[in-house]
Amino acid sequence: MAVAGISRVGDFSLLWGESVTWDDRRERLYFVDCAAQTLHWLDGAEPPLHSLKMPSMPAGIVLSEDGRLVGALDDGLHVIDADNGTTEPLSPYPSGIGGRANDASADRDGNLVTGTLNVAPGPGSYWWYSATAGWRQLDDGIGNANGPVVLDIDDEPTLVFADTQASVLYAYPYDGVKGRVGPRRVFADTSELNGMPDGACADDEGGVWSCVLGAGKLARYTMHGLEEAIDSTVELPSDVAFGGQDLDRMFFVSIAMNIGDVAVSSPDAGALLVLDGGSHRGRPEPRFRL
Repeated sequence: MAVAGISRVGDFSLLWGESVTWDDRRERLYFVDCAAQTLHWLDGAEPPLHSLKMPSMPAGIVLSEDGRLVGALDDGLHVIDADNGTTEPLSPYPSGIGGRANDASADRDGNLVTGTLNVAPGPGSYWWYSATAGWRQLDDGIGNANGPVVLDIDDEPTLVFADTQASVLYAYPYDGVKGRVGPRRVFADTSELNGMPDGACADDEGGVWSCVLGAGKLARYTMHGLEEAIDSTVELPSDVAFGGQDLDRMFFVSIAMNIGDVAVSSPDAGALLVLDGGSHRGRPEPRFRL
């Protein structure tokens, strides 16, 4: 079903799209296909599509201050130079992460937040990483970590982090310099939309936009709860980012294979989609300091 303002970018499709990231300095849109183990990008958010095969699955992509990327691959964090077509190891994962990392983002202090990838139920946790101080665990008792966002909520630095398996977004008071969080609280419960949270981003007014798997929604949450829910036209929207010159376009990707009880039938499944004409703008993405 067509939704006003949503259109397809290019004629390519992804099997497992994730990690949409807008580089405002280069006006470049990055995203990955986890199933194909490939990083993609569009200069100006327009075709042609550029691609770089990764040595393993890239589940999370973060901008760095020097223009390169940091990616969460199978064996640890890697520095990725898309223009030169190179990757190099940055840090192995800590033993307590329980396998490998999933989604990731930078905080406003130049560090990285990420957490455990669990496709099946299993123990997981959230983590902080600094290029100088290394790894610190933020919380445990997590199923599958997704959509980390650092922003101010009620004038307090806050980390919002989804647990996909629990259908919950948690919020923590956050100290990015020390790599510490305060008490965990429930920020949003996506079961009210009959779905599970995946990737997320923040707008410039303190709203958190979460991709809700199964419900097919782009849902905006604030400290007051669910504020808006947009039909994405796909069953499994997986990550979203504001982009464009004025940060007023919402780009999102999806998963084009069946997951659990959710059968994929949308003709746009796996496409890069963009919502134009929305009422919100984004903010420049924070960057990791190598």
